[in-house]
Amino acid sequence: MLHTPTLLFVNVSVMATLAICLGMVAPRGGRDGLRLWAGALAAQSLAYLLFGLRGLVSDWLSILVGNVLLFVSFSLMIEGLLQFQRTVRHRLYIWAPVAVGAMVFLVFMHDARVRILLGNLLILFQLGQLCLQLRVGWAQMPGRGKYLVLVAFLVFVLIIAVRCVALLIHTSYITNVTDTNLVQAATFLLASITMTLANFGMVVMSKERADALNRDLALHDELTRLHNRRYIQQTLPQQIAQATRLRQPLSVLMLDIDHFKRVNDSFGHLSGDKVLRQLAACITERLRAQDIAGRWGGEEFIVILPNTDATGGRVLAEGLRAAVGQERFTALDGQPIPLTISVGLHAMLSSDEETGDGMVGMADRALYLAKENGRNRVEQL
Repeated sequence: MLHTPTLLFVNVSVMATLAICLGMVAPRGGRDGLRLWAGALAAQSLAYLLFGLRGLVSDWLSILVGNVLLFVSFSLMIEGLLQFQRTVRHRLYIWAPVAVGAMVFLVFMHDARVRILLGNLLILFQLGQLCLQLRVGWAQMPGRGKYLVLVAFLVFVLIIAVRCVALLIHTSYITNVTDTNLVQAATFLLASITMTLANFGMVVMSKERADALNRDLALHDELTRLHNRRYIQQTLPQQIAQATRLRQPLSVLMLDIDHFKRVNDSFGHLSGDKVLRQLAACITERLRAQDIAGRWGGEEFIVILPNTDATGGRVLAEGLRAAVGQERFTALDGQPIPLTISVGLHAMLSSDEETGDGMVGMADRALYLAKENGRNRVEQL
């Protein structure tokens, strides 16, 4: 039931199938590391194939090339994980085990005990890098796929550790890679299971991150990172209902950059985008934790001020207007861009029966009034 050559054949089949499937679903030019993992699986399936052909092909192929391919597969996994996490590490630590492993198997080609022990220690080092790198980027990876990958690597570490101990205690366990015994059979069986688990976890991680990004883009403006119009339209009625229930005031500000078209025409649209990002940061820095800022569209911004009456709303609006006037906005080439904003304010009293569209409409009318009265000012309706 635990025939080692059969298990090797299963490993080759499983790894090759996973490599093909992963390579097919991985997006071209993607930065999720899936193509590198597909390459790792391909290298691993070829390594197991060479192991299974021990005695039928040259030992240089079966022993040296086979094990070097195994080291290469784990280095590719590390590269794939780094690419997924958008991080960079010195490649010497990633690929040194491959070079060292090749030298070890060249020197100790005829000493199975030493070469296998040193080879397993190198694999342990590579697995340690994978586990450590996974933990380093743990907080930035949403979802539960990372748990599958971590468990798979930890189980693999346990497999290799047990193999090393068995090698030290009983040399006969590693007489030939195709021999059938408990250690050999458990190694290849669990290797197949853990690699399947790790790669399933990697695919899940990629999907979870894509889902998280889609959710974020559905609620945030990609350029300024403020909330987008959809979020504001969903949130404002909730804020109105809460203010009415608690008998608290609520204010809404509509802000617009004065003569923004001149900025784009004079300095270019990329500089205009930079100004929008700077303005979003300027607004956010001066708001309370409970205030909600969003990009309404183009160069228009909206701010919801819970538990804020008309007086408080006007104080904040004047403060934002003054802060923008004092802020140093610059184009991409560093040229200063003078900038002012106009602000429209509408405050709801606790006794009012308002709607989201109604409040936004009133704030928008106040904004146009500010524009008509000379810009760089605050008007209230």
